[in-house]
Amino acid sequence: MTTQTRDWRAEYAKAVAVEEDDAAATGSGSQQTQVCSVLAFLDLLVAEEGGECVLSQLNKRKSGGQTTKTIAVQGKEQVMSARTRLAAVAKELVIAVPELNASVSGKQASRTTKVRVLQLQILCRLLRYGGLKKQERKEAKKEIRGLLDRVALLLDAANPPSLADEDADERSPFQKFLLQQLVPRLHILMPELMRYLLKVYELVEDDEIGANQSVKDAPTTLLPPVSMIATVFFSE
Repeated sequence: MTTQTRDWRAEYAKAVAVEEDDAAATGSGSQQTQVCSVLAFLDLLVAEEGGECVLSQLNKRKSGGQTTKTIAVQGKEQVMSARTRLAAVAKELVIAVPELNASVSGKQASRTTKVRVLQLQILCRLLRYGGLKKQERKEAKKEIRGLLDRVALLLDAANPPSLADEDADERSPFQKFLLQQLVPRLHILMPELMRYLLKVYELVEDDEIGANQSVKDAPTTLLPPVSMIATVFFSE
């Protein structure tokens, strides 16, 4: 495994600037542009810190039928190694909540910029979560949920689902962002956290997990298959 050479602080700053440039060029700063920019940063980070190798191997195992104990152990070790590296990078990019609030509360910050910065900080906290100790994770989950709630309000208020079109997707923009974008990219690296978020935002039914079953023990079948993740990851 090669050592980290990329300046992730510079990449983070560039990601924010790209969204602002796109908004100025299009005059709109559309939701699609925001999501693509956020995910481009996430994909770059995950790929360069070993995530691409992990996803490729696990997808190959699923499609190729190689399920030996040795391969399973190697896959688990790769996931744990990638999670550790990503957590170390993300820790350096996390902005404390007071400073984050100050950066997105000013009148000069547009709605799209606020969503953009909050989404990036959510990503950083999700990736950092993998390196936290057990006793630190409760507070981390609370912080992640707080930021996700803010993004949900901003996204869904500006992009309400159409009630006139009976065939329209009933999921809100925020639900699509969480279910179709974040979970497929991160559930291999942090399945417990992804299950937790799906549950608290009611994107899985109670009877799918079971009244007496904790989210921690929820079946992996509630999450998108590995083949779907590889398709999304490499097609973007």
